[in-house]
Amino acid sequence: MERAAGSQRRVNQELASLGHNTPNTSAVERHNGTARRMNPHQVRRSLAFARLPHVRQTVSDLVNGIYNFCRVNRSLRVKLDEPVRRRQYAQRTPAMAIGITDTVWSVLRLLGTVVVPNPCRS
Repeated sequence: MERAAGSQRRVNQELASLGHNTPNTSAVERHNGTARRMNPHQVRRSLAFARLPHVRQTVSDLVNGIYNFCRVNRSLRVKLDEPVRRRQYAQRTPAMAIGITDTVWSVLRLLGTVVVPNPCRS
C-alpha cells in the first residue's frame, strides 16, 4: 500500500474529528469514478493514451486540482443565513469545505498558480 502524504495517526485524528471510525468507501469510490470520467487516460477503452508515466501523473494532478478547486460539489453546500434572491445555499468546492480557499477558482487561476512539489512523492 502506498501513502500519498501524512501518517496513519493523522488520518485517524481527522476521522475522529469528523465523527467517523473508517473512511467512507462510497465517497472514495465516487471520487475515483469522477476522476476516471474527467481523465481519459484512466478509462479502460479509450483512444486517449499516455505512454509516459509523467504525462499520466501530470494529467491526474490537473484533474485533482480542477476537482478540488474549480468544481462545486452539491453535497458540500451550506444553507445561507439569509437567502440572496432565490439562492438559499452557498455552493462550495472541496477546497472551500476544508478551509484552503474561500472562492471557487477558475481553471485559468489554477493553471497560473505556482505549485510547490510534494516532498512525499518520489
